[in-house]
Amino acid sequence: MAIEKLLKNKGINGQVPTFEDVTHISGIDRDEARTFPGWFWDYDNDGWLDIFACDYSFDESLAADVAAEKLGIDNPEKNKMLLYHNNGDGTFKNVARKAGLNTFAFAMGSNFGDINNDGFLDIYLGTGNPLYESLIPNRMFLNIKGKSFADVTSSARVGHLQKGHGVSFADMDNDGDQDIYTDMGGAYPGDAYQNSFFLNPGQGNNHWIVLTLEGTEANRAAIGTRVKLTFRENGSQRSVYRDVNSGGSFGSSPHRREIGVGKATVVDEIEIKWHGSGHTQVLKNVRTNQFLRLVEGNTDAETLTPKRIQWTLPNRLCIE
Repeated sequence: MAIEKLLKNKGINGQVPTFEDVTHISGIDRDEARTFPGWFWDYDNDGWLDIFACDYSFDESLAADVAAEKLGIDNPEKNKMLLYHNNGDGTFKNVARKAGLNTFAFAMGSNFGDINNDGFLDIYLGTGNPLYESLIPNRMFLNIKGKSFADVTSSARVGHLQKGHGVSFADMDNDGDQDIYTDMGGAYPGDAYQNSFFLNPGQGNNHWIVLTLEGTEANRAAIGTRVKLTFRENGSQRSVYRDVNSGGSFGSSPHRREIGVGKATVVDEIEIKWHGSGHTQVLKNVRTNQFLRLVEGNTDAETLTPKRIQWTLPNRLCIE
């Protein structure tokens, strides 16, 4: 069984990037799984990047385990998903079972995003093992306030039976909520299938803000830049953290940050730490439900008015 590897970037030595193998000291090597998808994210909004990975293996011997799982019989020896919580001291702990991610998915294509704009990142897994026998519905897991995940595949109507590869979370129609696009079909020509686009009709009255970042001294696409939104919701202050990246593996989402802020109507503070330059930029008292463009070094944000796109599609994502 393969062991997960974690390599720490030590910076540039001369002109060569150097990495240190911290697999053992970080605690990542305590769990064995044949994984394919993986990503860094802050699923509980504590300011520290966590790690998600998912077992990709599939063979006939697992059929009994899958059936047992559906009957509510769990096998604690099987690592199906790995959710490594960042302890903030260079170590991680696998909390997948505690978080409700102790289920089979056989994922290849996958990504994450905030489907209901509550500020917590959700998961969409596209199954993709090359074997023809591996015909498992794609699955969606809703993040419950950073504490656990609920399987909402059926209620969201996204459990496509065909294999799912590249997955993207993006506000395709510029209405403030994220939709899902996934590349479908298996590894062989005979396993081909049409791609799928799940349009989000909106999930309640949560608010949002979309940030397009442009670096000047930092890289122009702002990749690696960290964003922190602080606001009050229902009388309590909370923060949401995002990094600028393309999301999960074997898929790609836009670099613009589409961020849910729950019931907040004003973001008290947006803090941007530009990657590469080390500059920090702060905006105060920003209204929600708007698209903004921020250029590194500029004190004011530009309000954007992207064209709203109207689609009528049979596949509409709905979480109940």
